[in-house]
Amino acid sequence: MSQTLLELQGLVKRYGGLVATDHLSLSVKAGQTHAIIGPNGAGKTTLIQQIAGGLRPNEGTIRFDGQDITVLPMHKRVQRGLARSYQITNIFKSCSVLDNLALAVQARSGSSMRFWRPALSDSAIFDEARELADTVGLSTRVDAIASNLAHGAQRQLEVGLALATRPRMLLLDEPMAGMGHGESLQLVELINRLRGQVTILLIEHDMEAVFQLAECISVLVFGRIIASGNADEIRSNAEVKKAYLGDEVAA
Repeated sequence: MSQTLLELQGLVKRYGGLVATDHLSLSVKAGQTHAIIGPNGAGKTTLIQQIAGGLRPNEGTIRFDGQDITVLPMHKRVQRGLARSYQITNIFKSCSVLDNLALAVQARSGSSMRFWRPALSDSAIFDEARELADTVGLSTRVDAIASNLAHGAQRQLEVGLALATRPRMLLLDEPMAGMGHGESLQLVELINRLRGQVTILLIEHDMEAVFQLAECISVLVFGRIIASGNADEIRSNAEVKKAYLGDEVAA
């Protein structure tokens, strides 16, 4: 059985009287693609922010590779191997695809951004950046300015930026948001190519993509996990259908 890489125990996040994460416990195995689904307002992004280090829980613990990281700042979690993407694309829009990736590779080494140009003259950095471009399907677009890329390609680039940190776990927060069908298919193919190379925790509303990609699916409703299982188990779960999926996906 695969080792647990991420373990959440009794996680609570309150905003005044609102409980966004309600004594939530969850385990993600190393090498697994694990999806979290649920209705709007269920607390999915709040949960990802706590895992990534952008928010600190009021109660509970977050353990990564057996180590308690509950109070560890975000950049320290990245150094441990946790990387994330965002619902809103977060890239250097005025730079080329190659420069975006090269800067991300540079950042991993801890170099100051004021040494941008000297760093970008390093052939090893560019070599790795080109490899990343190939990994995310942008090898023919390395000279394109990021702002000129279609939305789907910008998402692919953002995944490349996260991969530049050489993560052990990749947190993907609604990566298909705003995409057309063709763009979504390309991103599904990319995530499939990453299967087994990096542990993935995926939040996504595109159920077709979730059922295709995830080995384990957890359903979050009102800050609590109401069910976890494979695609068939989640499809057939009466509580999940009532709370979120509906009868149309039960077939």
